[in-house]
Parts: sequence; C-alpha cells; structure tokens
Amino acid sequence: RERVPLQQPTIEGGSQCERDVSNGRTHDQQIAAVFEQYSAMLKRYLWSKVRSQEDVADLMHETYERFQRHKDRIELATAQNFLFTIARNLIIDRVRHKRVSEVDQNVDVELLLDPLPSPEQQIIDAEAVSALNSAIESLPSQCRRVFVMRKIHQLSQKDIAEKLSISVSTVEKHIAMGMKQCRQRLIKPLS
Repeated sequence: RERVPLQQPTIEGGSQCERDVSNGRTHDQQIAAVFEQYSAMLKRYLWSKVRSQEDVADLMHETYERFQRHKDRIELATAQNFLFTIARNLIIDRVRHKRVSEVDQNVDVELLLDPLPSPEQQIIDAEAVSALNSAIESLPSQCRRVFVMRKIHQLSQKDIAEKLSISVSTVEKHIAMGMKQCRQRLIKPLS
C-alpha cells in the first residue's frame, strides 16, 4: 500500500479549505491519511501498553472513531500528537475501568483513582515540562530530531536510522549526547 505524503500547512494566503482543494485533497482526506500514515506506529505503541491483540484492535478502532469525530478541529500540523493523545487517554480509561470492575464492593472507588494534582503541583509540573522543552530545543537539530523520535515518539533506533538515512551507531550517539545535554541543563549544580 503506497503512503501519500501529508501536505504541510503553508503560510500563503487563502483558507485551509482553499489550500486543501488546490492540493486535490479535502481536510477529511488529509485526516484519514494521517491515521493511515501513523497506524503501524500507533499499533506498536498500543501493544507496548496493553500486550493483547484483542485490546489493541479495540483501541485502534476507538482511536479512529474519536479521531474522526474531532476531525473538524484537528490542525494537520498537530494531528499526529492529537492521535497519540487520544490513544493514551483511551488506555488510561481502560485501566481505570478495569480497576473499578475488579474492586471489592466494600472499597471506596475514589481512593483507587489518581487524585488531581494540587494547583501548586500543576505549576511545578508545567515548569518542569517547560524546562525539558527548553533543554530539548537547545540540542543541535539532527540530535534533537533523533532524541524526539526515540524518547517522545518511542521509535526504535533501527526505525530512526532508516527514516533519517543514518547508521544505528549514529542514532545511539545522538541519543547519548541528547541525554547528557538535557541532564546538564535540567540538573543544576548545588552552590
């Protein structure tokens, strides 16, 4: 099956709809192409989390349904992230449901669910994410690409090497350098 490359959003004039029509593809077709393009990666991600072919098939179907339900609000530039966020949320929902369904009737269900973080913890978490993003952005471009593909998108080193036409050894070196530089930026020496 031939994959159709996604059309990147442009800064040129005209609405998104006009650009899509001029490319010969509607927004709906581009959204469907995003799902198709990332379906193998999505299956691997789901398998790494649930380890059941039946659950993976169910989650793939549910992810597609939700992705399609929200297609009018999806920006093509962030469609992949949105797709994986849907999948992650479905996994969390499934784990929570499983916890609740296996509970003894005398147990308070609220104690089993993860509590919402306090406002202070939310600020601390946001600052940590911002610091990590800043550390990643400071990496050299090739190193950053490899680092994000491995640590964020969880691609294998072999897949990264093939996608970027570099050796696995080079991928390993970029990951090690990225980890070292991020660690140095995030861990401040005691004074």
